[in-house]
Amino acid sequence: MISERREKAHWVQNIIHDPKVSFTVGDNKINGNARIVNKDMEHKLASEVSKLMDEKYKWSQGMIIELTAINPAK
Repeated sequence: MISERREKAHWVQNIIHDPKVSFTVGDNKINGNARIVNKDMEHKLASEVSKLMDEKYKWSQGMIIELTAINPAK
């Protein structure tokens, strides 16, 4: 995910305070953790996410947030 408003977005502030999240994919509710991707330290990951966002949405500026499932869908 990418936050256009970066740290100013309330949902990003919530993640900074508590990285536990829940999200849905299709009909599956997933519990997980969220983290801010450091573009300087994780250049390969940031580059891959930016490329995918550019291809799909024609936009990739902002802060990248990675979601990791705790209970992956089965």
